[in-house]
This record gives sequence, structure tokens and C-alpha cells, in this order.
Amino acid sequence: MKNKLSKKYRGAIYLRLSKEDGDVVTGNKQESNSISNQKDLIMEFLKSKTDIEVVSVRADDGYSGVDFNRPNFQLLLEDIKKGKVDCVIVKDLSRFGRNYIEVGRYLEKIFPALGVRFIAINDNYDSMDPNGSQEIVAAFKNLVNDSYLRDLSVKIRSHLDVKRRKGEYVGSFVCYGYVKDENDKNKLVIDKFAAEVVKDIFRMKLNGMSPSAIAEALNKNHILSPMEYKKSLGMKYNTSFKMNKQALWRANAVTRILSNELYTGVLIQGRKSTPNHKIKKAEVKDEKEWVRIENAHEPIIERFYFDSVQMIMERETRKSPDKDNVYVLGGLLYCGDCGAPMIRQVSRGKRKFEGDIPKEYVYYICKTSRKTKECTSHRIKEDELLDTVFHEIQFHIKTVLDVKKILDQMDEAPTREIEIRKLDEHIQKKKEEAWKAEKLKSGIYEDLKDGILDKMEYQNLKMEFNRRMEEAEEAIAIYEEEKKKILDNKSSRYEWMNYFQKYHELEHLTREVAVLFLDRILIYEGKRIKIRYSFGDKLQSVLEYLKSNEVQEAM
Repeated sequence: MKNKLSKKYRGAIYLRLSKEDGDVVTGNKQESNSISNQKDLIMEFLKSKTDIEVVSVRADDGYSGVDFNRPNFQLLLEDIKKGKVDCVIVKDLSRFGRNYIEVGRYLEKIFPALGVRFIAINDNYDSMDPNGSQEIVAAFKNLVNDSYLRDLSVKIRSHLDVKRRKGEYVGSFVCYGYVKDENDKNKLVIDKFAAEVVKDIFRMKLNGMSPSAIAEALNKNHILSPMEYKKSLGMKYNTSFKMNKQALWRANAVTRILSNELYTGVLIQGRKSTPNHKIKKAEVKDEKEWVRIENAHEPIIERFYFDSVQMIMERETRKSPDKDNVYVLGGLLYCGDCGAPMIRQVSRGKRKFEGDIPKEYVYYICKTSRKTKECTSHRIKEDELLDTVFHEIQFHIKTVLDVKKILDQMDEAPTREIEIRKLDEHIQKKKEEAWKAEKLKSGIYEDLKDGILDKMEYQNLKMEFNRRMEEAEEAIAIYEEEKKKILDNKSSRYEWMNYFQKYHELEHLTREVAVLFLDRILIYEGKRIKIRYSFGDKLQSVLEYLKSNEVQEAM
């Protein structure tokens, strides 16, 4: 042992500072934990260690002690493997690492196997010291350090979860279209310029443009992509989506914006999380665990238009050749008999003389008929279809606006009473269903004890009655919410009618109008057309309500 202590060691000083230790700039960091102070303390200690020659200094600034995949720690390991270093000196065990298992693996297996001496100054630990009790002390301190980081992680997670549930934004970077409030970093406010670009993107999509076409239009107009725009504002922002020196708008960026519910004022956080403080790879959490806060910030896109765009993106639409837009009725036409989509066909007439441009005939036929002949063609000309649909939509818009006028003129006090009474009746009915299911559930337990039911039958019936109770409770919650809306805002349930006002002087059928107000168009044989409107059920409900109100007044 005496020979070992007299050996000349090639020492490497290792320094580490993590974000958990604070930041000198903000005044939160403990001075004793700073990189410079760690180095000063170690150099002062080594003055009395004539058997150690410092050959390198490795420092990882801003890295957690849990993960040992730190750049300068890895360089230290390379020096050890190459024989350049055979002694490692740290201020204390927590600077080396806070992962109890990993620290123990290095101290008890890796370093001894490589013949590396390890010194932790403040913990009075030296692997070459003959005092064996230090190993127990080191193991205990490693456990304490690991526990400290685990507790710190739990506190941070809990703190962030509280902020999320209060509707406070806790992300590092803000979605395009918003910025952090200068007076409150946990609040989002609209970035006026970027918000207008977002509105343009939704507008272009409603007009039938594909994400690729929208991206091309934005680039053509020299609109900076989200990444370049953030950089222009002085933000340090990097992304794996950058392809060129200057990041351009691309279809996937447009799609992300079109599908981001944040633009409606809804803040969704906590989608991803790490299992614990030792695992850095984030995993997507179950949607039920996400923190969703309505009206967390000012919306850029109205919910009506956002939902309409989501519906468009879900449907299969076909882009017209050599054009950036989708056909006016693309994705809305279906066979009334077999339910298959109707497909667009172009037929050209014969030339009457040389140089003559033959006339085109555009029509739609059933896809099933086209492929397998298992359904009839349901053939209908495009111009006839567009003309019919246009006039039907005109009439539908007028009907909705006429109904809205009637509602606006009505005395809403008795109106609300009727609606609330209806909801109370529904609630009472669902409560009775839940009570009945609970009573039956209690009865089957007695049947199980009496041997009338076996265990399997009992479990199946129990699950069925639980399902009934849950469904009834969910329905009650929905009805209660409807009641609250009626009481809080007497006109909120008819808000959808306001969107029709913009189109009251419709001159021709546009893609925007088609996707906003049409759910689908069913084509039957004989050119018979049936239109299902997006708000058809709501309009029917209002008409029934008006009829009921007339009956009440007559009484």
C-alpha cells in the first residue's frame, strides 16, 4: 500500500454545474457550487498532494447529475481509456453525479478495474485511503444525492403541474402567432403580424388550397417561416425541421398550424413527460392526462372555422389538375345508395372540323359503379349539380337568418324556462336510469351469495350495470352544462347562426361556403339530390323549439 501511495498520479479535475444548482446571472446560484469556485477549491487541495500531477480539467456546465452522457465527462473517460489519466478529483460526490446506481458503478467497478484513483474532497473520500469505512460513507452520500435530485424533480413536476392547471403557459418556446406577455411570462398574447399570417393560412385552406400550395404562396410572398421569424425577433430557436440555410415554409409546417387547437384559445399542456428524473426520453401521455384549459388566452381563429378546417382535412379531397385548389364539392359527394364517394369524370366530344376544340362534359358517377358495376352510375352533370346546390344553399341561408330574426324578437325569459324545463326532464330521466342500474347491481350480489349466479356471470352483469351508471352520469353532466350555458348566456346556443350573416348575399358557390355549411351531398338515381347541412340538426332543434313555444303560448 505504501508503494501505491507514493506513485505519481496523472490527475484530471472534473467540474459540473447543473441547472438545478441555479444561475449566477440571476443571483440564485450558490457561489460554492460555481465552476470557478470548484476549480479553485480543488487546486488549493492539490497543493498538498505532491503525488498528483494535474494533466487536464474537464467541466460540464449546465448538465444534470443524473445523466452520465455529458460531453466532457465522456472526454474524461476517453483520456482514462488511453492511459492519459489515472486519477479523478471532484469537489464532492454530488458534482460527479446524483444517480446512486451509476455513481456506485463507477466507484466500485469501473474505476477500480481501470486502476483509477477517485477523490471527492468535501466528502473526505479517497479510493486509495486504507480506511474502508469511507466506502460505506460514500455509498450513503450517493444515496442522499440521488434522493435529493429525486425530491427536487418531484417538486418541480408538482409546481409545473399546478401552473398548468391554473392555465399558465410553462413552455420554453411559444407557438407561432403568439408571444409571452412582457409582464407575465406565463401568459400568451397575440403577435399581430404572425396572427394575420395564421388567419391567412386558415382562409386559404377554407378556399380549397392544399398545405403545399399554401406553403408555396407564403414563400412567394416572402413571408418568413416560423423559425426565421423567431430568429428575426432575436430568439435563439433551433428545430430539426430546417432543411436549407434559410428555413422556408413547408407543407408539414402549414399542417401543424392548421391542426393546432391553441389558436382557438385552448391551452393544452402536459402531453409528454419522462417516467422519472433518471430517464430523459419523453413519452406521450394518455390524452386523459393532458391538462386542457379553455379560454386560456385570446383566440386567433374562431372555433367554428377551426372545426371546419379539421373536417376538411379529415376528408379525402382531390386537387384539380394544374391547379392549387380542390374542386368546389370535392370530398362532399357520395352515392345515396351504396355510400361510396362520387368521382369526377371528364368527357370530350368529337371534333366537327380540323382545329376545332372539342367541348368538354364534366359529370360525377358512383365510384362503386365505376370499379365493379355493383351499383348503378347515379350519373349527374357537374354544372347541373353546382347550380342546384347553389340555390339550395341560398335558400338554407335565408331560412336560418329568418329563424334568427324570430328568435331575436322573442321574449327570451319564457323561452329559457321551457328549455331549462326540458333539460330538467332529461336529467331526471337519467337519474332514474342510474338509480335503477345501481339497484340491479346490488341485487346481483345477493344472487351471487345465494348461488343463483356464478362468479363470471356476476362480473359480467356488474360491468354492464356500471356502464349504464357511467353513461347516465355522463349524460347528466352534459345536460347540466347546457343548463349553465343557457343561464350564463341566453343567446350562446344560437351563436352558430351568426356565421350565416356573412353569406346572406351569396352570388355564387365557393369552396369556403361548401365546406362550412355542407356536411355531405347524396346523389340518387334519376339525378335526385339530398343535402345534409353542417347545422342541420341544430336548425331542426330550433324549429321544434319554436313550434313548442307556439303551443305553450296558445295554452
